[in-house]
Amino acid sequence: MQDLTMEDMYHKAYIRTKCFKGLFTHDISNLFHTISNSLELCGMLLKDGINREEILEYFKLIEEQINRGKKLVRNIRALSESEESEMPLEPIDLIENLKSAIQFVQVNFPNRVIDIDFSSSTERIYVIANELLLDVFENILMNSIVYNKNEIVHIQVSISEVSEFNRQFMKLEFNDNGIGIDDARKKEILQERHKKSENSKGMGLGLSLAAKLINLCEGRMWIEDRVKGDSSKGSKFLLLIPKAKPLTLHYQLVKEY
Repeated sequence: MQDLTMEDMYHKAYIRTKCFKGLFTHDISNLFHTISNSLELCGMLLKDGINREEILEYFKLIEEQINRGKKLVRNIRALSESEESEMPLEPIDLIENLKSAIQFVQVNFPNRVIDIDFSSSTERIYVIANELLLDVFENILMNSIVYNKNEIVHIQVSISEVSEFNRQFMKLEFNDNGIGIDDARKKEILQERHKKSENSKGMGLGLSLAAKLINLCEGRMWIEDRVKGDSSKGSKFLLLIPKAKPLTLHYQLVKEY
């Protein structure tokens, strides 16, 4: 029994380490891409005539990305050095992270027309996760934008509360009008190792990482067709994330203040 517990503990630690490695590589790549785009746009503005306000906005974005990179390094170092076998979890504001993710993708795709709509019955919802939840939302939104051939990218996010196995979860549904995902690949692309076709270069890197992070938060992620039975009409990404219990949430809020 003890050997099984130790084996399970080391297996979880291995999964967590692989997750951090993938997260770090993926996020750093995104940060460099954003900074590179911002510098390129600044150069274009300077050639067309100095537009001080727009240039300052891009410099602000570059500063935000650098600070985010520093924060990422600190978080990964702290998590990787943790002696606990489980991923450190705490109450996290779901709505705040979702809004930040939406702002991030809109800035990173200045040449795309993106319409993101989400509805919620309350302005603040807390779930049991950590700061990496932002990466999950960004990965899903970016996938819906990159793999979308329409002039206007439509993404609808709905949030509801459900109960499973005597536990409360927040359910998120990301509906997009992208190219869709075949049934045969829906589960496959959420796994770390899968074969990629030439037409789907890069697809699944962020999604497998997002699924792994949700699993570490003791939640669940899966994919369905936006229009049931027709994968060509877009995809629906579904997440179940444990809702923070009132006592846990109260303790966290007291600690913050």
